[in-house]
Formats: sequence, structure tokens, C-alpha cells
Amino acid sequence: MAKELSERKKRILHALVDLYITTGQPVSSSDIQSKYLPEVSSATVRSELSALEALGYIEQPHTSAGRVPLKEAYKLYVESINSDGASMLTDRETAFIREKFMHKLGQVENLSKEAAKVISDVTNYTSFFIEKSLAGIKIEEVKLVPLKDNRAIVLIVTSKGVIADNAIELKGDVKQEYIETASRLLGNVFAGRLIEDMDKFSLDEIDVEIQGFKDILDEVLGILRIYVNEHSDDNVFVEGALKMLDYPEYNNVEDAKNFLSVISDKGSMSELFADDDTSIEFSVRIGKEDSGVDKCAIITAAYKVGDEVMGQAGVIGPERMDYKKVIGVLDCMKKTLSTVIENSNDNED
Repeated sequence: MAKELSERKKRILHALVDLYITTGQPVSSSDIQSKYLPEVSSATVRSELSALEALGYIEQPHTSAGRVPLKEAYKLYVESINSDGASMLTDRETAFIREKFMHKLGQVENLSKEAAKVISDVTNYTSFFIEKSLAGIKIEEVKLVPLKDNRAIVLIVTSKGVIADNAIELKGDVKQEYIETASRLLGNVFAGRLIEDMDKFSLDEIDVEIQGFKDILDEVLGILRIYVNEHSDDNVFVEGALKMLDYPEYNNVEDAKNFLSVISDKGSMSELFADDDTSIEFSVRIGKEDSGVDKCAIITAAYKVGDEVMGQAGVIGPERMDYKKVIGVLDCMKKTLSTVIENSNDNED
């Protein structure tokens, strides 16, 4: 449908969506003309609005009222947004986002929850972060760091980041040579294996000499199994659930109840909002048939570290959400999170 529009129609439609997002009120032809197209007469703007209404981009709620955008208008508007989302934020907003994560060092769960909170704080919409389950996550390294009193830290590094730094007790008088041999053996046994396989993995499967080190291997395997049991499903973090109720579109009690019932069900959230096509920079779904939630729009972005997908984050808001702001926040978050986690992994080397 967008191919049918002239450049002037696109400019008028873009102006109408901009004004409606800001005010939430039907937009008049005089507002569009005075604020966006002063070189065009009001009569011409009115004529173009009538054409856009006939094409199904906008509607007039009442005879004497201005126009409001429909789903197709929002779609066209989103397509016109510059892909460099960070340029849409103020310097203060960008600094706020980056500052929140500079002190984090590979703590993936904490980063996920913090990411959802920051997105909600900056956009003033309901936000979510879906942390991917264990599928495809590989163990890269297992380190044994000696402590005093025959104790040591087991540091498990995966393609997703550091997942454990548990302290364990060691038997007997432990020397440096023992620690080095144990660390080498741990690497030989676990490095390159999938986390999801640890629940059924047995030390009897390995063809290596483990005499004298079985206790340590059992400890590490136990840590990995606990992690598998706690992370078998996608983790879903939701922040600002009640912020949607600040918008007049959700003043209706029934609409509010339906929205809250959806976001309170973590299983439904994971299924509804996760996007398997991670090649798309931003996924934008508008209206119930696309988003699954009435009167809503959902924007999601895949977060990657290298080629590995860390999770999906995004925003749920009214159809007239500030798309430029949301895409800007998600873009900035994506770059910041990737940098923090990559730097954290480098520091562990």
C-alpha cells in the first residue's frame, strides 16, 4: 500500500502520527500545515487527508474531529525511522543507560533484570527481557582458583558468560601442582560440552585418569546440574507492568485486566514476545493480530554477544507509542550490553 503514496502524502502521514503520539488527540489539518508543511495550503492538506482516509491509513472518529492514525499508518511511520537508533536519544539518556552497566562484570541474570528496568525507566512503558534458555550454550573453560584453608573457587565460563563462581572444599594438603593438574583435567572433561547435556552426563563416560580428582569433578558436575535445573526454561523479566495503565487507551477496566493477565503469565510472555528470526534488527508488531494484545504495539530486539543470541528485549506500549524513542533505547541498550559482556569475558582471560 505504501507504494501508492506520493512524497507529500508520506510527509503528511508522518506529521499526523508524530502529533498523535505526542498529544493522544485527533489531529487537525491546520496543525499539520502550520507545524510541518507551511509551504502547503490547508485546503491541500485537507484533500490529502481525505485521500489517506480512503486508503485506510487514518480515520476520523467524529465528523467535526481531526484524524487519528490506523495500524497501516504506524507501520509506514516505523519504516521511515532511521536505523541508527542511538541518534534519537539525548546525551543524558545515552549516558544514563551506559552508566547503569559499566560496573557489571558478566553477571548475566543481573544484567537481564537491570536491562528490563532501564528500558522501562527511560521509555516509560512496560518492558521485558527474555533470557534464552540453555540451548546451544557451551562450556568454554573451568578454572580452579586456590584460596586459604584448602578451599578453592570454581569458575565456570561459557559462551554466555560466567555462570558460576562457587567455593568448594578440597581434601588433604593441597599443593600448587595439584591445583594445576586438577584445572587441566577439568578443562579436558568439560570444555566444549553443551550445558544442557550436563543433567544426564556421567563421569563414567570419560576415558581419562581421574584417580585422586573424582571429588573435584563431582563438585563441578553438581554445580552444572544445579544450573541446568534452575535455567531449563527461558527467564522472563518484566518491569513497569502498571505503566500501561497511565495511558488513556487502557483506562477501560476490562482492557487493563486482559493486559495484566497476559504479562503476569511468564510462559505466555516467552512464547508471545520471543522472536526466532534474530537476523531482523528490530521486530515491530502493531495491533492484536500481530502483537497478540489488543490496542498494543510490541517492539523487540535480539541481543547478541558475537554471533550468540543472549536474549530478546523490548517494550509493550499503546499503538501510539513513541517508536523513535523506543527504538533508540533498544539500540543503545543492545550496543552497551554487548560491550559490557565482551569486556567482562576478556577480563576473565
